[in-house]
Amino acid sequence: MLQARLYLDYVDPGSLVVDRRMEALAREGELVVHRLPFEIRRPPQALVDPTSAAWSSYWAQMADEARREGLKLRPPDLIPWTRKAHELALQAMERGRFDEVHRALFQAFLSEGRDLGRVDVLVEVAQGCGLDAGETKVALDVDRHAADLDRIRAEGEASGVRGVPTLVVGGRLLEGVHPRRVVEAFLDKEAFLDKRD
Repeated sequence: MLQARLYLDYVDPGSLVVDRRMEALAREGELVVHRLPFEIRRPPQALVDPTSAAWSSYWAQMADEARREGLKLRPPDLIPWTRKAHELALQAMERGRFDEVHRALFQAFLSEGRDLGRVDVLVEVAQGCGLDAGETKVALDVDRHAADLDRIRAEGEASGVRGVPTLVVGGRLLEGVHPRRVVEAFLDKEAFLDKRD
């Protein structure tokens, strides 16, 4: 079984596109995808400006890619820091609800335009996915998963990850959004190398 790590951020439309493509590939073959948090910006870095030329261009490209996957994106007014959203994903993993929360976080920001930097919004997302609202709020308020996020990021950076989305298989990296055939070739190369060993 081929193991892949996908570093992503819930405010990144490219992360959503790659996540959906990897999900489809995993359903079709012997592939396990481990989704890992990697914040685009961390405090005290400035937030991404959604009106900047670079972001607007990236968003337009990713909106086209998303349409190919049957997804419709809503341009954001604000791109928040996402540490708390990633903490919620880790909390959901502990409670056996990761898949639901993972999809709901992408949906909340990229389709509904909700602010993933707000704990009250995250608690609503969690509750909608079957998690206990009180327990979730406490976990987010006390930064229960902050050390896990720092460890995962440090491991990613040690592997060469510098941004999202980044796919890591073995010691090789594939950064950005690529056509499915490119991703398949990347995965097939690793599978071939595994069979030689």
